[in-house]
Amino acid sequence: MSQSSSLPIKLYFTLRHTYHNLKTELRKKLEEEEDITWSQFHTLYHLNQKGVPFNQLARKIHCNASNVTGLIDRMEDNGWVYRERSQDDRRVWLVKLTESGAELRGELIPEHKNNIRGKMNLLSEEEQKTFKRLLDKLNS
Repeated sequence: MSQSSSLPIKLYFTLRHTYHNLKTELRKKLEEEEDITWSQFHTLYHLNQKGVPFNQLARKIHCNASNVTGLIDRMEDNGWVYRERSQDDRRVWLVKLTESGAELRGELIPEHKNNIRGKMNLLSEEEQKTFKRLLDKLNS
């Protein structure tokens, strides 16, 4: 195999490795600094005051419904969320933010975005634009 034919494979694994490292570093920073698990943060990220049905929340956080139940139980214990029956369909349970959960969400999302910016700012603005353009090309 020539060097040029192995370059796409090397690039793929470098991209995959980079994604994994970024994700791990950002998760760890959030978990250590805020004493919240990634699953809990990811859940807070997708919730709002109107509430989100259990099955929809499970899809958003890429989790099965039984795992969401345990996660929501722990978040209820922390005072961040509560469950309420839907007014539209009494079979549906909504997960809603408490005032404390909304405050935490309001603090953590900007912090997480700042952590992302800090990492991405290792690249110059021009490098970021080029990288974005190249990734967009791969995603088309």
